[in-house]
Amino acid sequence: MLPVGLHTLYELQIISEKVHEESILSFFDRTVSYGGRDLLKKMIREPKESVEDIIEEQELLRSVITNYSWWEVNVSHAYIAATEYYYESNIGHTMAQDIVQHWFQTMMFAYKNEAEFYLIQSGVTATIRVFRALKRTVWQLSYMDVPDSFKKDFEFIVAFLDSLMLRPYMQEEDRGISKMSVFHLDYFLRKQCKDEFRRMLDILYKLDAMLSIAMTARDHALYFPEFVSDDGVLEVSDLWHPLLQNPVKNGCTLTRESGICILTGANTSGKTTFLKALGISVYLAHLGWPVPAAKLQLSFSDRLFTSIHLSDDLTLGYSHFYNEIMRIKEIAQALANGKRCLVLIDELFRGTNQEDALHCSGTVVNGFLNYSTSVFVISTHLMELLKNYEKNPYIRFNCFKTMITRDGFENTYKLEDGVATEKVGKLIMENVGIPELLEGNKSIKPSQR
Repeated sequence: MLPVGLHTLYELQIISEKVHEESILSFFDRTVSYGGRDLLKKMIREPKESVEDIIEEQELLRSVITNYSWWEVNVSHAYIAATEYYYESNIGHTMAQDIVQHWFQTMMFAYKNEAEFYLIQSGVTATIRVFRALKRTVWQLSYMDVPDSFKKDFEFIVAFLDSLMLRPYMQEEDRGISKMSVFHLDYFLRKQCKDEFRRMLDILYKLDAMLSIAMTARDHALYFPEFVSDDGVLEVSDLWHPLLQNPVKNGCTLTRESGICILTGANTSGKTTFLKALGISVYLAHLGWPVPAAKLQLSFSDRLFTSIHLSDDLTLGYSHFYNEIMRIKEIAQALANGKRCLVLIDELFRGTNQEDALHCSGTVVNGFLNYSTSVFVISTHLMELLKNYEKNPYIRFNCFKTMITRDGFENTYKLEDGVATEKVGKLIMENVGIPELLEGNKSIKPSQR
């Protein structure tokens, strides 16, 4: 899948648009290091380019979930932070590349700048503790078949920690490091092997991010999706939205023979939540991550498009309707270029009058029928639109029913076959008390106002 636009990432709440706003990123974030958190942020914005890459990521995550304690790196966050700070530090006690001159200048620096030398000494000590923790992890992993995607990192850690300089310090005895050893190690880490030092930290953060995903998957019983070779397939059962407290689970099936789903339902019935949940799971599947569903089988998609919360774009001078038009144009261009797309649209062309909306919606749906390798899920309130496709075998109708009661209405939030015709806008307005507020003070006659 090609990278997804910021608009869709915000609409699906993959990442948060506002500070402290819940997101799918925060749902998965159990990281213990700043570097792990930064890497997780990067990973969640980079869908895989092929099914092979997805399967490779799934295999690694499955291994972490199954053997969680073996993959853990048991070291304090404080030591990780101190190690990163030490790596990034530019304490210029010496720039000498010659090792003898480096040691001599460092010795002089230690006596003349005791406080700054302490930072180097504590950084070296923290680094050794982190390296020891990584050694324990790879020792545990040596008893299992490490996934191919991690073998190079695994072999690198083993070889680097077994180097002549580091080997004596990898013992578990917590003995102090002499000043002379600090000189040796500082030269080795920050001069001689700085690139290798960086890679060790990057692997540590990768483990932190993978453990974070694995812990979330284990705690919420997430499911690894299956990719099928046929195009235009999307079959999901017990799908739920991970950011809701008590989500209602739903499922649907779309195939190449019926790749367009038109959703109907009253306001607040659950259409938008379902579209978001579907988009989230499809996107996570293309990351190689587990999804909030009991089962998900799908085709690989080149592009993912959403049109859920469009509004005016004042910076470009676009009205709501024109923004919708430009979004549909972007989708049409991708389809015309042969891309396999998943398209999720909430209330097609709601930014214009009903007559224009009906005409434009019909044009778009008719166009989508030409692309059987893509999947389209569209919600609408345009009942007249549905009549045009009642007998079309390539379009399926699903709905969220609402039960009208004596006191108001109740939503089931369950996806069903068919069309929902209930209207609750008037009831909602009455329930929140708007008519009473607008009645004003009836004791004042219009002529007295």
